[in-house]
Amino acid sequence: MSNKLFAGIDVSLGNNQLCLMDFEGNPVGKSMSFANNLPGALAMVSHLNSVMEKGNYEKLTIGMEATALYWFPLFNFLNSEPTLQARVLPLNPKVVSNFRNAYADMDKTDVKDSFVIADRLRFGRIPQGYVPDVGFLALQRLTRFRYHLVSCASELKNYAKSFLFLTFSEWNRTGPFSDLFGATSTKLLKKYASAQELAEVSPEELEALLREFSKGHFRNVEAKAALVNQKARDSFPVPKELADQVHLLLRQTLQQLGLLEKHIARLDKKIAKKMRKFSNVLESIPGIGPVLAAGILAEVGDVTRFSGQAKLAKYAGLTWRKNQSGNFNGDVTPLTKTGNVYLRYYLIQAAQCLAQHNDEYREYFHRKLDEVARHPYKRALSLTARKFVRLVFALLSRNQLYMAPEERKRRELAPKGVNQVPEHDSVVQTEVSEVSQKPHKKVKTLAVAARPKNSAWPAGTCAGSKSSQRVGLHLPSL
Repeated sequence: MSNKLFAGIDVSLGNNQLCLMDFEGNPVGKSMSFANNLPGALAMVSHLNSVMEKGNYEKLTIGMEATALYWFPLFNFLNSEPTLQARVLPLNPKVVSNFRNAYADMDKTDVKDSFVIADRLRFGRIPQGYVPDVGFLALQRLTRFRYHLVSCASELKNYAKSFLFLTFSEWNRTGPFSDLFGATSTKLLKKYASAQELAEVSPEELEALLREFSKGHFRNVEAKAALVNQKARDSFPVPKELADQVHLLLRQTLQQLGLLEKHIARLDKKIAKKMRKFSNVLESIPGIGPVLAAGILAEVGDVTRFSGQAKLAKYAGLTWRKNQSGNFNGDVTPLTKTGNVYLRYYLIQAAQCLAQHNDEYREYFHRKLDEVARHPYKRALSLTARKFVRLVFALLSRNQLYMAPEERKRRELAPKGVNQVPEHDSVVQTEVSEVSQKPHKKVKTLAVAARPKNSAWPAGTCAGSKSSQRVGLHLPSL
């Protein structure tokens, strides 16, 4: 008989519920609760050591659900405690939830939850949760907070659009500016309470305002001023009392949005600075900046934990469920969206940037865009992100820089004596473009050939486009 002890811990904000079970499935002692702090963790370790000594157990296995962040401090403490000889496992909550379904009519309490975790440990064959390295975890906090800020900014924009139609109906419907919340548009909306007030402004004064607000961005200010005036005149009139209250709401919403965009810009710089510590090959892809590379790298972590690119795609939720029965094959296959929402977000963002700045992916995106009439944009963007997953897995697993399709084809034909590298392509310094393990050492490899000449990639999301640093604000939900 195996003399093993299994400990299931149900983690919560206030307390950690501990259930001990032997190899036969019999509870060992009563279920105990410990405070979710350092003194409580020390008391738990003392209790576990006491039970191990009294019961003469040979091996201790501890498991807990990797839910939110409440589990990590306790996991890190137990895993590094020298006085505790145990194997500590983070469990996927979905695995525990599915195992719990085998128990009919079981109450949902902390005591029962810890019992289920301990029993799942006893059965073995446990697909463990992933524990990222501290460096990846720190980067993950930044990229996930950026995702939160971008989501808040998108929500504010949608909220502002909901009542902007009252005072500037044409502005909201067919606005005179490409970006409804751009610098010039925002300043005009803050200055005038309604479209009627803006329509009363003289052409000369409006032209002067447009030059000031846009800082000379418009080539034909007269035509732009005439368009703004026409949109203001075509808007529905509203009572002044209502217009004043809506203007107050709009100004406060725009101020909050401006503050969020400043926070996002500062966070982008922090992420770009943090990325210098990593040996990163994703930034060698034209169109991928440090923010997108950081978001993907922080969620993927150690790529060797995935057996193939299909596993990585499933982890990101970029897979489609089949709908088939007999001779019927459904045309609509919805996206699963059951994986890591943060990784899927940054992959979709990357696909949007690649469709703009990468020739290979631009051609693929437009080809998929023209294939169907139903949801063409979302479908093409999702498929481009799925194609990008294969590239991400290949580059990270091989630690190799990006090569354009022409360069890859030339290298495939090179051993046969066809299309040898000409002299003017001497920018390629090595035959195998592997990144140095030292982050401070510059690598003279295909990254030189991959980047466009005389291009400076800003510290944003997409490389090569300043406006794309906040491209996520306009991305439709997928």
